[in-house]
Amino acid sequence: MGSRAYLDNHSAARPSSRSVDAQSRFLQDTWGAVTAPHQMGQESYFFLSRSLDEIVQELGGSKEDQFHFCHSGAEAVNAVFFSHYIEEIRESGRNHILTTNIEDAPALLSLKRLEKFHCVEKVLSVNAQGQITKEMVEEAIKPRTSLLSLSWANSLTGVVHPVADIAEVCRQKGIRLHVDASTVIGKLFFHFEDLSVDYLTFDGSLIHAPKGTGGVLVKSGIPFHLLVVGSSNVHTGGVAAIASALSESSRNFDHLNLETARLRDLLESGVKDGFADAVVLFKEVERLPNCTVIAFPGVESDALLYLLNRKGVYASMGGGQTQKLFHTLTACGIDQMLAHCALSFSLSYETTEEEIAFAVQTIVECALKLQRCSAGVFGENS
Repeated sequence: MGSRAYLDNHSAARPSSRSVDAQSRFLQDTWGAVTAPHQMGQESYFFLSRSLDEIVQELGGSKEDQFHFCHSGAEAVNAVFFSHYIEEIRESGRNHILTTNIEDAPALLSLKRLEKFHCVEKVLSVNAQGQITKEMVEEAIKPRTSLLSLSWANSLTGVVHPVADIAEVCRQKGIRLHVDASTVIGKLFFHFEDLSVDYLTFDGSLIHAPKGTGGVLVKSGIPFHLLVVGSSNVHTGGVAAIASALSESSRNFDHLNLETARLRDLLESGVKDGFADAVVLFKEVERLPNCTVIAFPGVESDALLYLLNRKGVYASMGGGQTQKLFHTLTACGIDQMLAHCALSFSLSYETTEEEIAFAVQTIVECALKLQRCSAGVFGENS
């Protein structure tokens, strides 16, 4: 049985060796400026073009769609908002932007910055399943609405929004749709070309590419410019790393949706068997095959997370770039007492059955210990 279980892959996933090797080759061998007319530049340009084509192909885009490299998913989201403002809002005056109340920091903070440019945000509250629906979007649309931005699936709960239905509403109303796909790439099947999605962003660190990589795929015909202009030294190594990571995600797609999903279910059932009071949330709604939220009544989540960390099991309660799990759950109408007792676990295609067995044993032992401590404290005070 293993001595460590990493179940926080929606904060960062281990860079795959192929992705790291792809980036290293460019850093060490093919590092010439792509605009240089000599052989070093021509080699860099050739490999860069091939990597860009591979990325678009892996995401199911058309040859006319454009991929733009960014140094993180946050940068990609910011780029979408500010390009949309410069290219479209300033021209049309349609300054009303929609998002949800469980979005991560990059989207919410970008919207706050745009308020200084007289943009108006409308934050949609998700339903009890953690989703927004096409009816909710239709009701929120105003004459000046120009953009809807949302994460395809929440990184903490794994709950999936009905993007196809929402995209159809946006198309009919002439509204741009931005979807962050950081947590769904390699887990949900889609072709960008078939979606009525205008901007697709992702963070490379969540798809097993090295940190410092990400990007945005833009539908053909939509004006788009990155925040930084005039740079000719494209990060060819980062682009190659993303292409490799996407290719590997495709190869592991069936494994993740079958074996990793089985391990997720094994984690849930094992915890329930050992800790009878445990509550698995969002089981009745479409969610990612690698993610689960489990609540442990009578156990404070921060105490459990701390103890699990000491024992070598790594989970998440949000924070940092994501919202706190407590706030996400209460936004879905979950009781505050239960929300204070929940943790998020996210697996990857690398997760093994040995890791899950170790995690189940450790989680149950730690939760029972903390529950006994809590009961003892309340017993003394009663």
